Amino acid sequence: MKSSTETSYHERIARVVGFLSNQVNSNPSLETLADIAAISPYHFHRVYRALTGETPSSTVRRLRLAKACVMLRDTRRPVTEVAFDVGYDSSQSFAKAFRAATGFTPSAIRKDLASLEKILEQLGKPGVLPSQTPRDLEVKVVSVDPFKVIASRHLGPHKGLFKAYGELFHWAETTGLVARFRGIYGIPIDDPRDLPDGECRFDCCFDFGPDAGGNGQFREDRLGGGMFAVTRHIGPYEGLEVKYDYLYGAWLSGSAYALRDQPAYNHYLNDPDSAPPEQWETDIYVPVECTSRS
Repeated sequence: MKSSTETSYHERIARVVGFLSNQVNSNPSLETLADIAAISPYHFHRVYRALTGETPSSTVRRLRLAKACVMLRDTRRPVTEVAFDVGYDSSQSFAKAFRAATGFTPSAIRKDLASLEKILEQLGKPGVLPSQTPRDLEVKVVSVDPFKVIASRHLGPHKGLFKAYGELFHWAETTGLVARFRGIYGIPIDDPRDLPDGECRFDCCFDFGPDAGGNGQFREDRLGGGMFAVTRHIGPYEGLEVKYDYLYGAWLSGSAYALRDQPAYNHYLNDPDSAPPEQWETDIYVPVECTSRS
């Protein structure tokens, strides 16, 4: 029997998919979709991906092409007209997207109706909730006291994070804060799989104690405060996304917890310069609260 949490999050995402099905010619904002789902913008994109296996923009592209397949059944209808009707600005951009997704051009698929029907069936299927649990994954729910961090916003590919952290640490050395160092943290605002490298936001954070200040150069922020679902990742940081998918998908859906309106964060337990990637340890913290029915 499904828990109320599992039903709730699946129903919320189903509302969004239904909305997108009727809006294939538009590109609604993340905030609009999060509002429809009644999920905090901090978490919506990860919940959506974890429960559907794709991003909202991927859903729109898939539904556009499915609608196009239906229209292409009518061989009297010009391909250019189909392209405009499903939201493309030219027949060339439509043909490129259609071929990339199906292996056929719109004109060629009309000559192979069996393949057209098969492709339509595939495009009409939404993603599925990942069923495989990462090996040896343990999730605990803990209470965390709030604590202060000094944060620096990084905009760009995650491969640039080492440099961003290095710049923040160098500033701490020049201000004498290094002696008060307590921990390394990070706030992955965006999923690096969902956005172009230049648009991906990430906050690099250091804990230098409650009295440390940014001196007008860096932002002062607070992490913690309340209950968090926590799991540990050991290995290269690229593997963190698999754990996030599980927490936001299978674990959350089957738990007695709901998400809070607060960002998730990473606690990096060792210095990556002092250990090989296979030994890097990271704790993921996702803010949760008990559901009313738990």
